[in-house]
Amino acid sequence: MQVYASDKKRKSIIIILLFIGTVLSYIDKTSMNVAIIPIQKALDLNSFESGLVLSIFFFSYAVMHPIGGWLTDKYGARNVLVFSILGFSLFTALTSLAWSFISLLLIRFLFGIAEGSVFPASMKSISDNFGENERGRASSFFLSAQTAGGVIGSVAIGFLLVSFEWRWMFVSIGILGVFIAWASWSYLKSPENQRINNKEQNKKKVPYKMVFKTDNFWKFFFTKFFSNIVNWGMITWMPSYLVSKGLDLLSASILMAIPYVASFIMFNVSGLILDKYMAGREKYLAMGGLLSSSVFLYLMFNATSVSLGIVYLTFNAISISFIGTSLYTMIIKYSGNELTGSVTGFVSFGGQIAGGISPMVIGFVLTIFNGSYTAVFWFLIASALVGAIAALTINNKGKESKEDVLIGPSF
Repeated sequence: MQVYASDKKRKSIIIILLFIGTVLSYIDKTSMNVAIIPIQKALDLNSFESGLVLSIFFFSYAVMHPIGGWLTDKYGARNVLVFSILGFSLFTALTSLAWSFISLLLIRFLFGIAEGSVFPASMKSISDNFGENERGRASSFFLSAQTAGGVIGSVAIGFLLVSFEWRWMFVSIGILGVFIAWASWSYLKSPENQRINNKEQNKKKVPYKMVFKTDNFWKFFFTKFFSNIVNWGMITWMPSYLVSKGLDLLSASILMAIPYVASFIMFNVSGLILDKYMAGREKYLAMGGLLSSSVFLYLMFNATSVSLGIVYLTFNAISISFIGTSLYTMIIKYSGNELTGSVTGFVSFGGQIAGGISPMVIGFVLTIFNGSYTAVFWFLIASALVGAIAALTINNKGKESKEDVLIGPSF
């Protein structure tokens, strides 16, 4: 019998800590999207080299997702999460020491390895502490930390880059990460009922190969892959796109906060929708998000003004927000607690591989087409449509496990 945390206050502390840790990790990994503009000049990088710098993180980050999921299932979410936060904070600070293209590439690769366990460890914490009828809201609030990190990061990083040199920006973010790791170690302590849960789980070890036989695993995998082609293509190259339209660096950074704010709101709205109205039909929210994303991408690159483009960018961000919440809610609801970390890790692996491919391909396309973004947007539109087809093939089950027992007030 699965027993969940019974204290509402404890649940709130858990989800807030996971939220803060993810905000920081998101700021860390997206800071390069804006910082690459002055770094490109300082280190004399061309567009393809800049694309590789943006991409290399995702490949090492992706490789660590399934490994991090396995480590989480084996050693516990708290241990893995704290170690990962300390690691990526160290390599964030070390980014300030980069002196060449190769050194920057190596540091970003190691940074991705260090950060790769944060997401599966966090999702495992939600699975461990929240019942099935709470997981849509808990996971959507947790996932909205990405957009909160985008809001804070896009504005703060812009100001830091304008006020200070980019090297000091990375040092300051790294120092902040050490404090977040300490707080996570201090407060993410397992209560007695969690120790009971861990003992129960250890009695029911499942062969690792069962991850690949989990129902809908490959459908989740490819839906996430193609949705992340769109998501990270937009995130990594939009600051440069807006600058190409005549905006200065600070203005582009501030405008990028608008879609993040909208996404933050819709992430949490989608969690309520999933728990209250979409049980057993979550795939349609993911499919709808991808279809609407393709429409707004088309409208965006045909926009007649920057302000109208920002409006379409915002609606595209809202569309994307429905995809992740739907997928991960289905995973932690229906995959089985023994494999939650591993399944989450492998699906995220697919998403992060896409996150590595997308900016690199876009950089290559821009090089071939002399900086024109038309082919870039068609690449993103095609990816969104393929992702929608993959989402449509998901077989929703929507059946609650009879073994799941929720004790105490809801989150």
